[in-house]
Amino acid sequence: MKVREGLVEAEGHQLAFLAVNEHRAREGEPAIVFIHGVLASVNCWRDCVPPAFREDKAWFALGLPAHYPSTAPQDFQPGQVNEDWFFRIMNGALKALLGDRKVIIVGHSTGGFSALNLAIHQVPNVIGIVSVAGFHRGVWGGVEGQLLKLAGLGNWAKGLFVANLFIAKKSRLVRTIFASMLACDPRAYRANPLSQRFLDNIEADVLNQDAGALFVLLNGISSIEIAGQLDQIRTPCYLLTGSDDPVVPSEQSLVLAGNIANARLVVFQNVGHMPFIESPEAYFGALEQALAELAAGSKAFTTKQSGDEQ
Repeated sequence: MKVREGLVEAEGHQLAFLAVNEHRAREGEPAIVFIHGVLASVNCWRDCVPPAFREDKAWFALGLPAHYPSTAPQDFQPGQVNEDWFFRIMNGALKALLGDRKVIIVGHSTGGFSALNLAIHQVPNVIGIVSVAGFHRGVWGGVEGQLLKLAGLGNWAKGLFVANLFIAKKSRLVRTIFASMLACDPRAYRANPLSQRFLDNIEADVLNQDAGALFVLLNGISSIEIAGQLDQIRTPCYLLTGSDDPVVPSEQSLVLAGNIANARLVVFQNVGHMPFIESPEAYFGALEQALAELAAGSKAFTTKQSGDEQ
């Protein structure tokens, strides 16, 4: 796996990227771009893409704003982050990275929201979306949901928010337990070697994270709601979700599936927020099928389809 690392700029934010196996890119094929969720980093994908991607496929990963090695400008303040801001930042970063090249976006959690938000704005070079545990509303459950609520309370709660991240930074055990609480079966998740590689790959980035910048980002996410705009999406979409997601409740996935015209819903049974770790074989199979159909402009997306299960 050959990896080129770098940064692209959008409105003063430097967003990290990985460009992987660029020598494998084929003329005319769309670029595949992975976007991670909050508290992870661009490096989380190194072991969490389909096995064939490691050596045989060209792909990219783009970091969320305020997630190291991405950096935020010094004037990044609460009140700046909303749906339009997310669109400008992510679209600007995509253009800086890939120009007008056709793109299929695979986004996890907040990355899934980011992908859907780009589709709402009908970005012409985004030809397909795969939202993995994505959301339309910034209301979550679990430990991540508690951090989101803290950030949403405003500046008086910033100290508590920062203190929670400080504790996590000081202890790998705390980070392991925290990550396992995203899964349907935390014990099985912790025993899975892939979950440990996931943590290994983001370890340095988590330890260098700017908690203040992350607070600002989550403060804005806590007020996001795009359900009323989902009917503007014309881009073909796959929605991959776990049946027992403790972070993004299944009701959110049903709203997405019910309001996006060109959407196919795939539900992984007895899986939580991390299907690429909890059920990698089923997940990778569904993802590769989705990418193949989206790249081909499959007629399967000319009418609304939902309810597929794995």
